[in-house]
Amino acid sequence: MGWTFPTGVSRQELIRQRTRPWERELNGVLVKSTCLAFCFKGGKCSGVLWAVWERTFEREGEQVERTQRWITCDLITYEGDEWNGKNIDEFQTHHFYVSPQKHLELVSTERYGENADW
Repeated sequence: MGWTFPTGVSRQELIRQRTRPWERELNGVLVKSTCLAFCFKGGKCSGVLWAVWERTFEREGEQVERTQRWITCDLITYEGDEWNGKNIDEFQTHHFYVSPQKHLELVSTERYGENADW
């Protein structure tokens, strides 16, 4: 998976784009994904964006699937007068990056489960 190259955006705008809520309808179910918390750790030219997401599934106002929560990790860098981002999944050296403790508390494995491969 490569880097994304948004044109002419600030670091603040790139973070806003990566943490913006979204929703879609799938087979009559409204799927909503919302960023509950995020933080940027790094310097003025690079860093890591951590975010906690929650996804809900509703049909006619009723929850039809269990709520999901997870933590995302995006690498962010400034190169060639542009801010770039790359999302990192659990198969891409997740053990190297350290999630903020408050994010881990929002996504308890007792309530939301965990990746069975870990």
